[in-house]
Amino acid sequence: MNIKMRLGRLVSLLLIFRVLVSFGAPGVSPTNTVRIAAAQAARRVVDFRLRPAEALAAVENNLAELERIVERAGQAKCDALVLPEDTPGMLNWVGANETLAKDVLPQAVKRMRERLGAAAARHKMYLVVCSDFTEADGATYNTAFLLGRAGREIGRYHKVCPTWSEAGVRQRGSSFPVFPTPDLGTIGMLICYDLVVPETARCLALAGADIIFFPTMGGAAIGDDDLGVQALRVRAAENFIWLVVAQRGGGAMIISPQGRIVAQADGPDGLAIADIDPRGQRQGGDALNWQTDMRARLFRERNPEAFRILTDTNPPVLAKVPIDLTRQESGRIMARALTVGEEEFKQANDLIGGGKTNDAISAFERLRQEYPATWIDRQSQERLAQLQGVSKKSIAGGTGDPPVPSGDSPDGTVTVSSTNPHAGPVAAAHAIPAGGSPTVTGRPLVPPISSDLAAKYPGDAGIANDPDVLFADNFESGDMGKWDQQRGRVVMTEDKPNSGRWCAQMPMERGQNHGGDAIKWFMPGADAVYARFYAKFSPDYQYNHHFVWLGANQRTNKWSAFGKAGLKPDGTYYSTGMEPWFAWGRNPPPGEVNLYAYYLDMEPERKMDKYWGDGFFPPGPGQGTAAGAARVIPALNRWQCWEFMIQANTAPDKADGKQAMWVEGKLVGEFTGIRWRNDMDLKVNCFWLQHYGYDEGDPTKQYWKDSQSVWFDDVVAARRYIGPMKRSFRRNL
Repeated sequence: MNIKMRLGRLVSLLLIFRVLVSFGAPGVSPTNTVRIAAAQAARRVVDFRLRPAEALAAVENNLAELERIVERAGQAKCDALVLPEDTPGMLNWVGANETLAKDVLPQAVKRMRERLGAAAARHKMYLVVCSDFTEADGATYNTAFLLGRAGREIGRYHKVCPTWSEAGVRQRGSSFPVFPTPDLGTIGMLICYDLVVPETARCLALAGADIIFFPTMGGAAIGDDDLGVQALRVRAAENFIWLVVAQRGGGAMIISPQGRIVAQADGPDGLAIADIDPRGQRQGGDALNWQTDMRARLFRERNPEAFRILTDTNPPVLAKVPIDLTRQESGRIMARALTVGEEEFKQANDLIGGGKTNDAISAFERLRQEYPATWIDRQSQERLAQLQGVSKKSIAGGTGDPPVPSGDSPDGTVTVSSTNPHAGPVAAAHAIPAGGSPTVTGRPLVPPISSDLAAKYPGDAGIANDPDVLFADNFESGDMGKWDQQRGRVVMTEDKPNSGRWCAQMPMERGQNHGGDAIKWFMPGADAVYARFYAKFSPDYQYNHHFVWLGANQRTNKWSAFGKAGLKPDGTYYSTGMEPWFAWGRNPPPGEVNLYAYYLDMEPERKMDKYWGDGFFPPGPGQGTAAGAARVIPALNRWQCWEFMIQANTAPDKADGKQAMWVEGKLVGEFTGIRWRNDMDLKVNCFWLQHYGYDEGDPTKQYWKDSQSVWFDDVVAARRYIGPMKRSFRRNL
């Protein structure tokens, strides 16, 4: 009896020791470590208005930029890279050109696989890309392609759970294939909304997937804050699977089978990179059963017989929650909302800015009918609630007009002066016939009931991904890689930026250079473009010749607005620049803020019969006179927010175009009645950041210094008013 009791105690002690060792033992050492990357590619979208050949050319431009991401991953010695959903940027174009897409989409996808596959193959790297694709059966699927180390396709997956709207024009996939590899383990792929449905990841895990590559434009749950990210972590942990998330604009990450985020990307075109063991980090269990790979227990502990309701195509819950739109109707609405819907919503907003309250109410009511259940419907409902309140106040005796900012002219004073540097210090202001040429108004272009764009993105975090943003650069990459062209002296510096770590300095050095500049095209452009940038002048700054500029170029010639000084605009371009004007030394440095514009109906400088551009000033004294109280002289050695805009005329014979400028969020000049163009296809499509001077034609020559600098930061170009950056901290001076 005593012997048996001793043996029983010994066995019990051994079992306890086994459990304790299991808990204290380190994880299994990696036996097959590979380096994986997930891309956080910037938003690159093909304009839906482009003709097929132009759309394919735009795809090539996108692929060229994506190639650089592939190259960086290759240089980092990555074994695999995942690019986000809609890799070539064709989603909006396909939605608006469904018939043409049958021919164009296969060409675009072929170029994507060939070009990016070849780039990855140069580094012997696996690659995952994603796009809508028309298969041999004639149906269009949202498709992820797995390319092997040689750049050839080794796997393909069709999105099984598209959204209700997506499924209107796209076929659903019907299976969850997995792809064994000799070095990455077994690979599965899912796309975007797939992961909102938990069963998708479980199906891949049950099929033996070690890694899920996940190209997406969103998270894995519908909700606020970081719920989508937490859902991604849960999907990885509940299936004990590696999850590699490639997301457009933000949110790229790599998550371990234990739900830990082991790598995250930083900034546009950033990469999340991690060294992982595809078969590792799956230890888990409880006090009585510990496993080095918890899949051994978890997938045996399931009870599939009880899960039959999961395959019921018409579960009881659907009777409780009917839906009033078919997939086809929802798909048609989605295609319009992503394309013309945005423009129609903007046009309705513009009616508010023009004081046409009743017209705006009608427009927003129509938008609610045409775009039910979309963001346009929700935003229109908010506008209507505000507008109808404003309309009632107007009927009760108020004007309903926004207040006139101080310093502007409430009576619509007409003053358009020439800043022609060759005209001499006594050049007279242009005489403007009533009803004919540009006018100054005191009514803001931005409707007060609609918050500015920057208000949605404190610290500008995520602003580059807003659908209204055409271009943004906070220079946190430490280089000028986002710009299409850079010339002269441009220096990246960490010396007291407006925000973040980096800003761009453009020194102007006498006898050495004419300053510096950087150009960004966003073809084909937009009819209305707003630009915001922060600028700081050196403490002893004097004057410059030209400053920051927005231009409209022909689609077929992106340079058509350049090099036109002194020439009459001929309908192939128009432009305006926000500049400080020195008034022949009468203004304190850096000069008085004005808009320097080239447009169709401008008049020549009479003495030289040249078209040097018209200077648009707030109401006040003419050129050659020191700035009056209503004018703005920016401070030196201090960051300030500069903003300006162009809105093109709506018909060739209509002079209903606009331009305006703001400093530190205050409207300091608005000018209407401008005929910018006679070709409605000529849109604003170029932003020119420049600090130019010290040239032979520079009228400020007598004030030249050995050197002077301007610093730029936090640049944004958008289809709507942007506003100063919103922040809770004090910025650098």
